[in-house]
Amino acid sequence: MNDFHTASDLLLNKAADFFESSWPGADVDMLDDTLTIILPGGEQYVINKHGVTQQIWVSSPFTGAHHFAYQEGMWTCTRTHIELEDLLLDERNTYAT
Repeated sequence: MNDFHTASDLLLNKAADFFESSWPGADVDMLDDTLTIILPGGEQYVINKHGVTQQIWVSSPFTGAHHFAYQEGMWTCTRTHIELEDLLLDERNTYAT
């Protein structure tokens, strides 16, 4: 369980840095285990730890809900098998204005 919390804390901090540095005008707020990002157009991401399932849950304004499990050092979507970093990069490249 401790590995999950360590890995998920690192991921939330890395995601906050990603939005602050690569999505100009994004409002990034971390409270407890939840990262909320409001984009310049008003769209909102919510990324949080879900301790019961030991997953990271992402609510994307563009592609909906995703659940990521930590496997072999990577956060991988339980449905599509895309890595979380790749999802965020794809959305940034596709939807940023």
